[in-house]
Amino acid sequence: MGLLASLLCLVALPAACAKGSGPGAEPEQAAADLKNSDLQQNQRILALEQVWEAARQDPARLSVAREASKDLIWKGGAPIQLRQKALALLLTDDSPDGQADTRKLLALRLPTEGAWPMLVDICRGIQARGSSGEWKSLTASLVRSYARKVPVPPDPDRPERDALVALHPGVELERVVYEVFVRPADNGAPERPDDFAEKSRQAAWDLLGRLDPEGERRTAMIAAEARDEPVLKDLARSARELGVTPITGSELSWLKNLLSGKDTKNAAWWSQTSAAVALLSPEHRAGLSLRHLEAVRFAAASRSEWFAASRDVLLGELGSRLEGRRPWLKSSSGEGGQRSREMLGDWRDRLSFGDVLSLLLIDDALRDPKIVDDLFRQADNDRADTTTEYGGVLFVKDQAPTPLRPDTGLGEAFMVRSYTPRPAQRVNDRTFVASEEMFAQSGRGVAHYHFHAQSDRNSEYAGPGKGDNDYADAHGRACLVFTSVRSGIMNADYYHRGGVVIDLGEVRRRE
Repeated sequence: MGLLASLLCLVALPAACAKGSGPGAEPEQAAADLKNSDLQQNQRILALEQVWEAARQDPARLSVAREASKDLIWKGGAPIQLRQKALALLLTDDSPDGQADTRKLLALRLPTEGAWPMLVDICRGIQARGSSGEWKSLTASLVRSYARKVPVPPDPDRPERDALVALHPGVELERVVYEVFVRPADNGAPERPDDFAEKSRQAAWDLLGRLDPEGERRTAMIAAEARDEPVLKDLARSARELGVTPITGSELSWLKNLLSGKDTKNAAWWSQTSAAVALLSPEHRAGLSLRHLEAVRFAAASRSEWFAASRDVLLGELGSRLEGRRPWLKSSSGEGGQRSREMLGDWRDRLSFGDVLSLLLIDDALRDPKIVDDLFRQADNDRADTTTEYGGVLFVKDQAPTPLRPDTGLGEAFMVRSYTPRPAQRVNDRTFVASEEMFAQSGRGVAHYHFHAQSDRNSEYAGPGKGDNDYADAHGRACLVFTSVRSGIMNADYYHRGGVVIDLGEVRRRE
């Protein structure tokens, strides 16, 4: 290399002077350059094109080209334009074996693809092949991807929707998604990994919750089924005996846990709860959800005056309790700095009988000194651990999972059980991640709770944040958040699906 060329390499970008694929490069050199992350993206794209050109010249090299593209599609951290080029080239292989292998790859990649341009390209590739019956095998994977919420675009403009419509012309979308729910394996859910079919079923139910929010289409389709599928039997039994139908995939798992024989308390709980629900008037049944059932069961057994009262009477009781308590209201940046809507009067028209019953039950628990003592103990542990937020489940004492752990807080009628996130689930000090164990064991719980206890004076974060409200929407639980606002004082906020928040006032550490 001459002196002038050497000087130019010193001042140019290193990758520009690095050895890279050029026109007519040998296939082995192109394959090596493709894997070289020090090269610029355009150089690696050129190398990938040369690997595929070599495969066109020599079919024996096709498997090398395919594996190179597949490897890039799997690597979410690879440059996006390089990954898009890898997909485009992979789709040019129209051999039956190649197409089958590509479908297998995309079926597994679609549900977790995080790059939006890549997701759009995958869906458009499927849409373009919608007339081929074999590509219907991607239906379950498309539904899993579509079930993921994104800020934009809105559901009607999602690329997954366009692909599903192309795969199933003339079939209403709700029916397509419902078929994935009932028969995931028949709609392309692969045998491996083992949980793919169940995740497809939950995703389909989540998506139906958005496409059919009132449940009318689901109810009609279930009614028309022969009901030989176990999950439909479960839904029919839940509607018949408990008066509720799960809305989201998480609630579907909740129902499944309640019907499981692994916990010996479930059968007795179901019997007591169904007997209580049978006594409810049509007014009391309005808006009944899974999150209300433990309050209904408990009230029928131990609070007969509540159980027999009207919604308005219960609202009066709750209002008299909250009157005079100090709320801690956040300012709402989304409403021009106005106070957030956390007072009973803000939501009373949106609260069902079951909601108010649950609120009274929770309020009773928070007036139990032993429960309060343990909540402060858990908050202290949370503050000392800066890797995560802590949380747990509020139970009526006799409905808690057994055996009881030594750190469980026991009151007169209630208990609080902490479920500390495992190391792999710890995101940061302002995020609570509920463990699988917490979900599996909280079927008979009254409410899920967590803490905002990073400091004694954390009032800026009093109440649920966006992630907390998303949690309530996704899982359908009655939720509580306890925020440290002063030394020895926490503010309690109740919230549930749809952004409903009720400030329950302060709880104080005993001297």
